[in-house]
Amino acid sequence: MRISWLHKNVVGIAREALTAVSPDWGAHFTPAFEAPPTPKEVTDEEWPLIAEHVARAERVSSVVRERGLDAARARFGGSSHAIEQATLVAAAWQIDELDLELLEALMACEIDELVMYGAFLSLLVEQLDRDNHDRVIAGYRRFVSAAEHVAYRDPAWPERVRAARDGLAQLYVRAGRHDEGHALFAVRHLEDDADLVVALSASRSFLAAGEVGRAIDWLGRGAERATDLARPEMAERLRDKQAALRRRLN
Repeated sequence: MRISWLHKNVVGIAREALTAVSPDWGAHFTPAFEAPPTPKEVTDEEWPLIAEHVARAERVSSVVRERGLDAARARFGGSSHAIEQATLVAAAWQIDELDLELLEALMACEIDELVMYGAFLSLLVEQLDRDNHDRVIAGYRRFVSAAEHVAYRDPAWPERVRAARDGLAQLYVRAGRHDEGHALFAVRHLEDDADLVVALSASRSFLAAGEVGRAIDWLGRGAERATDLARPEMAERLRDKQAALRRRLN
């Protein structure tokens, strides 16, 4: 399971630089993290963040390997660092011991732009059942709210946040909170005014939830958008799907 946006070559460079100082991952924290000299392959500006990101992940992984997941949870379960919590989640997932508490801890951390959150949000949604709707939605919403206010460096970050908000709308529908899902889909549809993705996602979500009337409504919105974007063939296909769903209702 990939947990970081860092390229594997960059991770390799960081590991090499860190282990050249000490092969003991805990030795890099005294107790604050201390970055080794900057390798020539990265800039002085980006290096401290990269080095700490890799060192924290490796420190957790080393405890998992040497002492097991329970020991790693006991030591790092209260961590406020997203990469450490993400490493715990990944380790638990690998041995089929993932639980909602681990994911909640990750979502409560300060955002780490280098963590690949999409995979973890999907795991959070998989935890949804009739007894924990509020907890799963609260964790997802907490992440989205924090992500919207990150002073990001990666130009891809805003698109990742938009995808997370779409996922939240889908989660609302899946959890039976249809009005909230519809409202968020509507906001996203207006924001992405040059695309059909939100309308199609909304239609599929409501159809899967058995809300055929809302699915028909969103197919209509998609057809209108397709017309506005000069995509008449797509508009016609969506209207045909609308008609087929109306026949199902009758």
